[in-house]
Amino acid sequence: MRSFILTICFIVGFCGFVQAQSSSDSKKTQDPFKNDPYFNDPIKKFFGGSDEDKDENHSETNDHVFTDLNAEGLDFEGVFEAGPYNSNPLYAVYPHLPMIHFNRVNSLFLGYREERMQWYDDGDWLDIPNIRMHGLLGYSTGQKDWQYSLGLEKAIGERDYIIIGGEYHNATTTNDSWRVGLNETSLTSFAAGYDYLDYYNQRGWGAYLLARSRQYFEGGVAFADDQFSSIKRETGWALFGAGGRYRSNPPVDIQNRSPVDKVNLSSIYISASFNPKQLLLTRHFSVSFNGISEYADPSFGSSEFDYTKFTGELISYLNFEPGGVIKHRLRLSGINGNAPRFKQLYLGGIGSLRALPYKSLGGGNEMILNNFEIHFGEPDFESKEWIDFDDFYLSLFLDSGWVNYNPKLVDANSPIGGFSDFAISELKHNGGIGVGSSLIRAELAWDLNRTSRAPVFWIRFNPTF
Repeated sequence: MRSFILTICFIVGFCGFVQAQSSSDSKKTQDPFKNDPYFNDPIKKFFGGSDEDKDENHSETNDHVFTDLNAEGLDFEGVFEAGPYNSNPLYAVYPHLPMIHFNRVNSLFLGYREERMQWYDDGDWLDIPNIRMHGLLGYSTGQKDWQYSLGLEKAIGERDYIIIGGEYHNATTTNDSWRVGLNETSLTSFAAGYDYLDYYNQRGWGAYLLARSRQYFEGGVAFADDQFSSIKRETGWALFGAGGRYRSNPPVDIQNRSPVDKVNLSSIYISASFNPKQLLLTRHFSVSFNGISEYADPSFGSSEFDYTKFTGELISYLNFEPGGVIKHRLRLSGINGNAPRFKQLYLGGIGSLRALPYKSLGGGNEMILNNFEIHFGEPDFESKEWIDFDDFYLSLFLDSGWVNYNPKLVDANSPIGGFSDFAISELKHNGGIGVGSSLIRAELAWDLNRTSRAPVFWIRFNPTF
């Protein structure tokens, strides 16, 4: 146990050092949409950009010191890769596991990635202005095969506020990255055998178009034609002994009580975001919204399913006293038509209802999740009012959720047409307390609907949201 704690402290200390370096730089960035992960800086910056470039991209003013309110943690900072937490919602339409990771299906995966969908100029490929390559090449020691993606992007316009791109891919991915950090899961899987995600292989191609404004708005449209395949668990190893803690990996679909190992989907995705980088709208308040709709239809290509899925997420921050912050997340999702199992809606466990078993509420086509947190901590030195999320703080939280299967939605015209059936009395509630920083935090969560249950203990390396 002592060696486990020492290992975790070493990893957290290293990540905290890298995060602090990156955070100090990100606070000076004028363009809130620009990400500069360590391994994916523009090539000209990696080899040393000009002083003119540096002066253009950075400022010593404090105007944007607190614009990155959710940048703390092992994943949300995006130190090594931008990932789905620092990119357009369409980023996660395509395979998006980290280039170096560990989980129960891939075991140890070693690779290299050049990021997609990032708002910076990555040089000129073949001397074509604003053309950049992106992709992934890596090897899974568990599946004993190579995984890859290969794509091209072009930035359009004087300010590069439009991106068009496409890619071909064959790699492991997940539909659960919103629940828990991808690097966080690699750490808990490698160290102790706790893997909180479900995985599948995605093979196919896609194309996309993104557009944004200077600060507050971002949107896009994407197409994907893919075959999704089930993946079996390939390892039970962990540094300190898994002891049977790894779950089996579920199939992509179930029909007539039998697992289905392959599913073909052709889908169009549309995303829209307001204030995705969570800039302060007033001195003490910020709100952001992300929404994505998926339209799967056999007429689009090889799709075996016909459905529409919508997911919207509203996140707000309120600084109500020095060092005191109220955080709130409302996440809604609905599906009309028939969707495969891995596209259906589930709640429970890490990142949603923290006192319930993982995905214990599920298989539904309509969902509501409401997370409410209050943090009390030391005010940041520069702001004197907003909490310093890098320092230790006390948190109180309430998680509320509802999942339902509504047969009327199968033939409905809208994925959110069935929410009239919802009643507040049907919500499941969890509550708890936590202490720590956004990089490492301990939490206790109780099931408020069944208070006789023992609390659930969590160690987290990211904010919940």
